[in-house]
Amino acid sequence: MHGLKNELKKEIYSFIFHGGFNELIDYLNTLATVENEGPVLGHSLSSIYAELSIIKSSMKTRKSISDYIKKWLKEKNIQRQSYIYKRANIERDHWSKLVSGITHEPELRTLYKLAIAFELTIEETNEFLLNFNRAFSPDSNMTDQIVSYFISNRIYEPTEIDNMLHEFGEEALFSDDN
Repeated sequence: MHGLKNELKKEIYSFIFHGGFNELIDYLNTLATVENEGPVLGHSLSSIYAELSIIKSSMKTRKSISDYIKKWLKEKNIQRQSYIYKRANIERDHWSKLVSGITHEPELRTLYKLAIAFELTIEETNEFLLNFNRAFSPDSNMTDQIVSYFISNRIYEPTEIDNMLHEFGEEALFSDDN
């Protein structure tokens, strides 16, 4: 087990320090650019207006956290919601607020937990984060880089993720001692 942990740690170091994270960001930006072609914010008032119009229209079509949860429960044929909120280590009352739509702007940590609990791909996670005006970025902190590594490599084991966060001196995502 210890050898596997060291191997994974080496892989994450390599991923981060040899450009893997930046390549992932470039890839995700390419997807966003292709899907959301439109004016780029420039110096003219007309381009500023056009950019703000796009933002305003996207705000109307923005999905709620409740919409995402219901969609994934159905798509992934998850019969018991408790499977997800327990896997994500989300308290039942907080989960109820998420599902009912009471919570409009969930914390980034909650978004990460849901992405991992639902075993989303990196593309699905990026779309999900962008919906809440969050994203993986090249200058992000170590937690973001570690989470993106695990998701992009389809490793969804909360204990492994927390152990690796601890190895890098970051706060655990899933354990109760955070």
